[in-house]
Amino acid sequence: MTFDSNPILDFANNYEFPEYSDQDGFHKVVAFGDESHKCPIYVKQVPPCTAGCPAGEDIRGYHNLLTGVEKSDNKWNDAWYRIVETNPFPAIMGRICPHPCESTCNRQHREESIGINAVEHAIGEHGIDAGLKLHPPGEDSGKHVAVIGAGPAGLSVAYQLRRKGHAVTIYDFNEKPGGMMLYGIMGYRVERRVLEAEVGKIIDLGIEMKMGVRIGTDVSLEKLEKDYDAVFIGVGAQTGRSLPIQGFKNRPETTNAIEFLRAYEIHGDAVNIGKKVIVIGDGNVAMDVARLARRLGSEATIISAVPREDMNCYPDEFEDAIEEGAKIEYLAGTLEVLENGDGVRGVKCAKMVKKENGEEGWNAKIPFLRYKTTDEIFEIEADMVVASIGQTTDMKGFEDSIHEKTSLLKLDKNLRVVGKENVFGGGDALKVDLITTAVGHGRKAADSIDAFLNGLALPQEQYRSVIKVKEQDINYFFHSQQVKRKHNVAENIVGNHDEVLEVLTKEQAEEESKRCMSCGLCFDCNQCAAFCPQDAISRYRKNPIGEVMYTHYTKCVGCHLCSLVCPTGYIQMGMGEGL
Repeated sequence: MTFDSNPILDFANNYEFPEYSDQDGFHKVVAFGDESHKCPIYVKQVPPCTAGCPAGEDIRGYHNLLTGVEKSDNKWNDAWYRIVETNPFPAIMGRICPHPCESTCNRQHREESIGINAVEHAIGEHGIDAGLKLHPPGEDSGKHVAVIGAGPAGLSVAYQLRRKGHAVTIYDFNEKPGGMMLYGIMGYRVERRVLEAEVGKIIDLGIEMKMGVRIGTDVSLEKLEKDYDAVFIGVGAQTGRSLPIQGFKNRPETTNAIEFLRAYEIHGDAVNIGKKVIVIGDGNVAMDVARLARRLGSEATIISAVPREDMNCYPDEFEDAIEEGAKIEYLAGTLEVLENGDGVRGVKCAKMVKKENGEEGWNAKIPFLRYKTTDEIFEIEADMVVASIGQTTDMKGFEDSIHEKTSLLKLDKNLRVVGKENVFGGGDALKVDLITTAVGHGRKAADSIDAFLNGLALPQEQYRSVIKVKEQDINYFFHSQQVKRKHNVAENIVGNHDEVLEVLTKEQAEEESKRCMSCGLCFDCNQCAAFCPQDAISRYRKNPIGEVMYTHYTKCVGCHLCSLVCPTGYIQMGMGEGL
C-alpha cells in the first residue's frame, strides 16, 4: 500500500515549538516572536451535503450512525428515524432523487463523492422491511389544518403538523394519494409497495383523507379558510403542456407526457399506444415516457431540438433510456403532426443548427433558443406523438392567491400567502422543481403554520456556517471508490416493469458510509491529541459525538497544529478560556 504525501503532517513532524508561557487570567498572551496566537475552539458547522439537500436531511448524522461514530443500540433503526425527522420518504427519494447533495460533497475533491442517495435507499428499504412506524402524533392542540394536495408537499406538511399535535384533513382530486410520486413516476423506478408503505405511514398518524375533491368546483378555498384554523396549498404540477403546432389535437394519438404517464397508472398494460411512439422533448420526463413506451411494446424515438450536450436530462436518465432501446433524433424541430384517415402517421421536422454569434438568442440561457430551423425537411413515422415540453400547475380556484404573470402562489419568506393570514403554500405551486424540494417546503411551512396557530412570531431563517473543503485536511482519508448500485436491464424489456435499480446490501451501505468525512464535526480520529506538543488536548470517549475532545487552555501555546491536522475542520483558532 502506498500513502500520499501530506504536507501538513510533514510540517508538524519538523516543527520546532516555542517554550510554554504560563500566565494567568486576561493578561495571558499566547505568543512567540512578535506574533500572538489564538487557541483552538470547537465549532460545529453544517456539511455541504445537508446544505445542498432541499429536504434538509442530517446526512452526516445517519452516516455516523451506520459507521458507529455516533453510538446506538440499533444503528439502522436510528438512521431511519434520523432521516424521517425531515423527510418521511427515504425509500422513495433513495430511488428517484437526483441527489444534488452529492454534487456538493467535499469527498469529491479527494475522488468520488459519497453515494448518499444509495445509502438513503438502503435505509429506507430497512424501514419498510422492519415495519418501522413514524413517531406518534404530539399532544392534541385543538387546531385543525386543511391541506390541499396529497403529493409530496402536502403529505410532508401533514406529517410535520401531526407531529406537533394538530389535526389534518387532506383534499385531493385524484383517487389515490401520492401526487406526482404516483402518477408521474413509473413502477420500474419505484415499486408501488414502496409508495404505499411510506405514504401509508403518514396517513396512519390519523390524517383524514378526502380524495376525489376538486378545490374551486366541489369546495371553495374561501370555505376552507373559514372552516379550518389554517390552510396549506400544495397542488402539484400535474398539467402537461400542449405542443403548439398544426395537427397536435386533443385526442388519444396526440397527448402530453403527464397524461401519457397517468393513463398507464390508471389502465396499466391495457393502454393502447400503437407500435411507434414519438416523444418530443429532452428532459427527464421525456426519457421516462420513452422507457414506458418500450415496456408497452412500442418503438420509441425521442426528438430533441438540441444536441446531446445541451439536453436537459440527467446523464443517468439518458443512458438508461438508450440502454433500454430508445432512439434519439438530435437537432430536429417539430413542425407538424401528420395525419391519415385513421389518425396519426408521423411528424414533419426541420433540421436545426446553432445560431451565429450576434444573432438574436445565440447566447440565451435556455439551450433551445440558441438554435434555429433550416430548410432541410424530413419526416418520422409514428402512431402516437407525446409532447414532453414541461408541466404546469392548475391554479383554478386559487386566483386570489397567485401572481398574475406567473400563475404561481404569491408567498412570503415564511411560505404564507401574501395578504392572507391563515393560508400557506409550497411545492410545485410555488416553484416547479424536485420532489425533494416539495418535501422541504412542507417541513418549512409546517413550522410557520405551527407558530401561527400558537400565536408566535413566524420563524426566521437561521444563518448556517457551511464547512468548506479548504478548512479540512482531506489528505487524511485514503482513496476509496464509491460503492455503486446495480442497474438491471432485462433482455426483453417488453412487459417488464420490475425495478431497475438494486438496493445496496447493509454491508455495502455501511462500507459506503465509512467514506463520509464527517465534514464540520469531530469523529474521534485523535489527530489533534496525537500531534499536540503540550499534551493540552484530552479525550473523553463517553461524551456524545462532537464533544469528545477538550483543550486545557492553561497548557495551550497556540501553535495551530491541532487545527491543521483536523480532517473535518471542526477545530478553529479563536479566543479560548482565560485568553
